[in-house]
Amino acid sequence: MIPEALVRLHDLDALERFEHEAMATRFTLHLASPNAETKLQPIAEEAFRLLDRLEDQLSFYREGSDVTRINRAVEGEVVRIDDVTHHCLLTAIQVSAASSAVFDPFAGHAAIQAKNQSVPHHLGDVPPPEPNETEPVLALDPEQPQITKLNGKRWLDLGAIGKGAALDAMAQLLQEWDVSTAVLNGGGSSILIYGAPPVGTESHWCVSLLQVAGQPQLKLAPPFAFGASGEGFQPGHVIGAAARPQSLVLAPAAAEADALSTAALLMSDEKLHDLLDKEPGYGVLATRHGESPTLSGVFSRELKMPAPNVTLVIPCWCESERLTPFLVPLARRINERQLPVEIIVVDDGSPGEESTKLAQQVEKIHRQYPQVKPLEAMRPHRGKGGAIYHGWRKSHAEAQWLGFVDADGAVPVEAVITGIEQAFSAKPPYPLIAANRYHRDRNNHVHRSWIRQRTGSWFANWARTQLQLDTVDSQCGFKLLPAQWWREYPDDWQEQGYAFDLELLLAAQAAKIPTLNLNISWREVGGSNVGMNDGFKLVQAVKRLRRKRGR
Repeated sequence: MIPEALVRLHDLDALERFEHEAMATRFTLHLASPNAETKLQPIAEEAFRLLDRLEDQLSFYREGSDVTRINRAVEGEVVRIDDVTHHCLLTAIQVSAASSAVFDPFAGHAAIQAKNQSVPHHLGDVPPPEPNETEPVLALDPEQPQITKLNGKRWLDLGAIGKGAALDAMAQLLQEWDVSTAVLNGGGSSILIYGAPPVGTESHWCVSLLQVAGQPQLKLAPPFAFGASGEGFQPGHVIGAAARPQSLVLAPAAAEADALSTAALLMSDEKLHDLLDKEPGYGVLATRHGESPTLSGVFSRELKMPAPNVTLVIPCWCESERLTPFLVPLARRINERQLPVEIIVVDDGSPGEESTKLAQQVEKIHRQYPQVKPLEAMRPHRGKGGAIYHGWRKSHAEAQWLGFVDADGAVPVEAVITGIEQAFSAKPPYPLIAANRYHRDRNNHVHRSWIRQRTGSWFANWARTQLQLDTVDSQCGFKLLPAQWWREYPDDWQEQGYAFDLELLLAAQAAKIPTLNLNISWREVGGSNVGMNDGFKLVQAVKRLRRKRGR
């Protein structure tokens, strides 16, 4: 079926299914009859006969194939080939050029050596290529199905692209038979879809990417094709060390998707992005050991993540040095745990190049982790509270929790994950979850200068007493609260700076929202933007809020 490790198409059960063994794998056709009178079985059988004939033409291991005839041809010889072989060669050469020869259709002899196979008997008398030979092997007529053999000795092998080329040819045949909708699958590594989905009235297919946290979906207009390579797909086509375990490529045609998916295993993230990101109808998902997959092209631009349960805002003012070392591990951990969380980074009016740098950092992380949204930029500078409220107003309408965490990474990633999971497991009445640094929990260590810990503890106790708060640590930079409550008063907040926590906590307490104090580990991080003047302003804010309460 569809390569379950990477992608899932919806509503295939509504199509009639046919199977056939060829090219050392199982081919599956899911077909829709054009009318009640048309029988699909004879049409499928005709398509499978074409498949068998194409295997005879495209196989490196069959004596009479077009590939063998090309490999046995002498310099100057003109070889007429099948139309499908011609199409396959054109695609292979184009992808080889586009990928700077990372995809190499003339690696047949090297592939035999890499797999420790013996040379096929029909190539036993053909001189092998010299190591590292780069001479051109053939000249391909772009208009006529023929080649002229040149002086290069490398051996042609279309194994990495043959199944896709066969699907392209079979799809053309099925359309000639008026089959309105078809999903053609070559062993899970080559997939081609044309026609409208069999269920509903939409013209676009719904596709889920199973290797991305939350299994996001996207809508694709047919025709389109997938090519998958790497672990579990197309074994033996990669020579040398692959850059990643698996790749999935979206392209308009199956042969092209196959070739690009093989190239994607060996290309860096940057080169993949340069090759496919701007091309309409193309996309790549490239997995990596221990990390979330790289997404580019359509996969990066058009993925629709499932509705998040949590919107987590990270307020930033001049935080380009500290954000990435915290945000990347946080996004990775959220992916690993498959938590339905969106992250909104808000730039609180950072000056000049700082804002541009921050936007570039967030965009790069967004391409890797789509649940990290593109940067939200505020002008002018309002303060930490203003930035957080701006982000909450941009939250997904279905998010049940709103939260924030400081950009510096002082609150460790695992503490954030713990808080989020506690929110998910909470029962009504839903609490406000406030991180707490002032505890005696030996399992959570606080690394902070003695003077700052003492002054911070004094302020927390003083503020709690003055305002009668249930929260132990009013100023710690990680909190979560019920979204429904806050959305009832989105514009009622007066405190825009560091005192916003105090106003928020007072309002929550007045609304009978219980407080859950979450003991956390914490470490002081250099480069803080908080100064002595901010501390003085906090003291004044406590007095102001106390007067407002009439105490």
